[in-house]
Amino acid sequence: MSLPLSPRTPVVSLRVMELRDIPAVVHLHRINLSQGFFVELGDKFLSRYYRTFLTSPAAVALIAEVDGERAGFLVGCTDAAVHHRHVIRLERWRLARAGATSLLLRPALTAKFMRTRAQRYTRGLKRAREHAPAGTAESRRTGVLSHIAIRDDLRRHGVGRALVTAFVNIAKVHGVERLQLQAAADNTAAQRFYEDLGWKQDAEIQDPDDKSWISYVLDPR
Repeated sequence: MSLPLSPRTPVVSLRVMELRDIPAVVHLHRINLSQGFFVELGDKFLSRYYRTFLTSPAAVALIAEVDGERAGFLVGCTDAAVHHRHVIRLERWRLARAGATSLLLRPALTAKFMRTRAQRYTRGLKRAREHAPAGTAESRRTGVLSHIAIRDDLRRHGVGRALVTAFVNIAKVHGVERLQLQAAADNTAAQRFYEDLGWKQDAEIQDPDDKSWISYVLDPR
């Protein structure tokens, strides 16, 4: 009598995200992170957005693979101020062109942008030009986990844990003092996931679309 075989635990491997991964990353983002203004701006904008994580000196961009196939991704940064300045100085016009193309073709989306985001983005550009010099209290090194997405069929197999653990370890190597992320207030599964990994709830915030998010923090040291 033969016994049933136990299901094999997938072996997760990680590597640095490359340009060839961008279409798959955009697809995963659209499926798993479907609620958001970036998704409304379209795949061309998302592609340009994810390219910023391949060029920024402070960015972290990881691909998880199982059996040689992409299983998920994570992007973030080890220094939010450095990454933001990189995007503003070197990528903003490319992002603006990609976003403007979508806005010009969709008047309703343009109205939404003007109503909810135009002033905030303008203020952000102004702050970037007036950033505090290194060494001040405002320059405390803070990293951000921006996005993580896992293939539906490979959830609960350790892919997300492997990605987040790698991100935290990279932050430690770079001397990051504080890590931040946001989880949707109605996504209790994500909240439990981060709390199991040691992240602590910080505050509840609302985005320009009045969606509530829970801010999480972690000291990686």
